[in-house]
Amino acid sequence: MYNWDYKIKKNWKPKTDREWIWYLERKINYDDWKKLRPLIIAKYFNRLKLDPGKKLLLKTYFKIYGKKRKV
Repeated sequence: MYNWDYKIKKNWKPKTDREWIWYLERKINYDDWKKLRPLIIAKYFNRLKLDPGKKLLLKTYFKIYGKKRKV
């Protein structure tokens, strides 16, 4: 993930819930969808502060995704 305002290591990965929320919000709100896993997004979905349109998109996706696979 490219960060223009934070200096983090290139191979950094979130470990705590707080780090996951920060990481997911930045990736989704700034349209960097690479390496996002649906199960992780679903786990933190209700706690994410996202753009309303993107939140609706994800809600729709999980509704469809949930029918095909049990999330």
